[in-house]
Formats: sequence, structure tokens, C-alpha cells
Amino acid sequence: MKKRYIAIILFFIAGSIFAQVPRLYVGGKAGLGPLFLQDGTDLGGNINPVQLGWQMNSSFLLETGMGFYFGPETKYTAPKQTDPGSGIMETYSGMETHMLFPLVVKATLRPGNFLVEFGGGLYVAPVLMSTGVERTNDSGYTVTEGYGKNLFSAETDNPFGFIVSGSFGVRIGHGVIFLDLGYLRDFSEVTVKFNDVSIRNNLWNILAVNVGYKYGFFQR
Repeated sequence: MKKRYIAIILFFIAGSIFAQVPRLYVGGKAGLGPLFLQDGTDLGGNINPVQLGWQMNSSFLLETGMGFYFGPETKYTAPKQTDPGSGIMETYSGMETHMLFPLVVKATLRPGNFLVEFGGGLYVAPVLMSTGVERTNDSGYTVTEGYGKNLFSAETDNPFGFIVSGSFGVRIGHGVIFLDLGYLRDFSEVTVKFNDVSIRNNLWNILAVNVGYKYGFFQR
């Protein structure tokens, strides 16, 4: 009899613990927005294929994930790298990409079928570079081709930055479709190099408008 009572008590305790499991959101987002640099404004884009949110309670959400933020294209004219002594000059292009890992705390308001979130946090963003070369074809058009070797590199004294964002979503079943507005700013400049020679410095400031979807698990 005692074992039965103990089993019943453990059952209710387990049920109570499970009922308190925070809701987990898994999703992603993508969007565009202006990128403000020292030498002007460019158009930036981003893709966040992995976004995880832990609803700690009814008021706060802890969010992380992985994203790619695409920055300005740096162009540099230099001797043809495969034959530097030929006297032929070529224009090389390097694309800056932030690989973003954020940690954000958001306040959540959930009236009915709508969800509003706003908050901020920190991120670490190693900068990746890709290299292309511009060539003029037989028709007189200039095209950019991939380059076999990465001639551009990017360095920063501090890969960390801060991010603030706010979003408005509509619940559809267990998921949420949302519109997100976010601002990101690095703590230090990015130095772009071509064959280890510094050619550009910029500080990332980007305002991004995103559309996304996330699915909720552990329904309360």
C-alpha cells in the first residue's frame, strides 16, 4: 500500500515538474536593412537559419542561435596575382560576412493570439571573407568570378558587439510568424586586408528588418 501511495505522489510530482518545463521555440528568420559605415551607407542582408528561444516564464525569453550578416563588397585593383610580372591589372572583390552568435534576453507580452517581444544582449561575430575577380568577357560585360584563393582577410580587436531587437508575431497553431526589427553594433572596427596589406577599416552598424517563423515545443 505504501508503495502505491509513493508511486501516486511521484506521479503528481513528475507531472508538476513537466508542467513547469519552459516552452522551447525553434525557427529562423531573414531580412535586409541599411548598414551604416564610416565611408557611407550600404545595403546589408542576413539569414538566421537557426534560432532557439527558451521561454523561462510568461514574461522573459532567452534567445540564441546562429546567423550570417552580409556586409559591403570591398574592391581592390592589383597586379594579376597568377602572373604579377605581366603588367596586367585586375580588380578583386571581397565580401564581408559576420557569422553571428547572439545571446539575448527579451521581455514578452502575449495577449491572446499575438506576441510582442523586445530586449537585447551581446553577440560574438567572427568575420569571414570571400574573394572574387572582375573580368571583362568577349561581349564587353564585366562579370565577377570566383577566385580559387582567398586574397582578402578581416581582423578585429574585439569580435563582440551588442544587439537590440523588437518583434511582433501572430500565433498559428504551435508556431509564430513574426516581423522583427533589430540593430547591431560592433565594439571595435574590422580591418580588411588584401594579401596582408590593410586597405579598409569599418565599424559595423546595421539595422535589419526580418521576417521569420518559430515553432513551439512543450506546450503549457
